[in-house]
Amino acid sequence: MTRTRRVSLVAILKWALDIAWYVLWALLVLTAIATAGMLGLALIDFVGLVPEALNRLPDWIGRYHGILLPLFVLEIIVLMIITDRLRRMFATLIAGDPFVPENAGHLRVIAVAIGVYQLVAYAAQGVLAMALTLFGQPVEGGVELSVNLDLNLGAWFAVVALLVLSEVFREGARMRQEQKLTI
Repeated sequence: MTRTRRVSLVAILKWALDIAWYVLWALLVLTAIATAGMLGLALIDFVGLVPEALNRLPDWIGRYHGILLPLFVLEIIVLMIITDRLRRMFATLIAGDPFVPENAGHLRVIAVAIGVYQLVAYAAQGVLAMALTLFGQPVEGGVELSVNLDLNLGAWFAVVALLVLSEVFREGARMRQEQKLTI
């Protein structure tokens, strides 16, 4: 009789997090290289030593994407922090002891990182709108720049929920530790 191996949901999620971790590293390296290249091109342009070949690059690369690349790098870093903390939590779950005090800290860091990610997304929207206005491009809906802050209430609710869960987790881990010490 052959024994079938059951793949658990935890193993699948851990595998997906590991893949996401390496994909984010690759994106970070590519985006950092592109950002450094854009900053170099901007410096060369500022100094006035622009070769003829660089003048043929499309304007939208230098103007719009070059402005947003540093914010994109920051978003990738925040996603890497979230992924790393989730990987650490899954490691304790796979080890069979998920109720450790460190996991409460991981949840807290994930909550703060989601909040930072939202703030960076708002900054990217503002920077793009300013860039479009400064470079004379029409903004959607007309030529006037209007502030349209699109709050993602689901993400902010997740931040609050994760902060509450981290405190519940911390208190549960403390109670578990006290129980281990009692006879």
